[in-house]
Amino acid sequence: MADKGTLFLDEIAEMPLTTQVKLLRVLETGELLPLGSEISKTVDVRIIAATNKDLQTEVDAKKI
Repeated sequence: MADKGTLFLDEIAEMPLTTQVKLLRVLETGELLPLGSEISKTVDVRIIAATNKDLQTEVDAKKI
């Protein structure tokens, strides 16, 4: 739905690591596999992410 637009992700640090991996794959390739589909879709989307945590501290503690 955000194709050609902006997707705002709030509290990105709360996202499970498995979901972060999937999001990274979309950011790197620009492709995703919609739920229930067997055909990947190319998307052009701007991502804005926010969190209230210190991400460096979270990475150092191996939480994200």
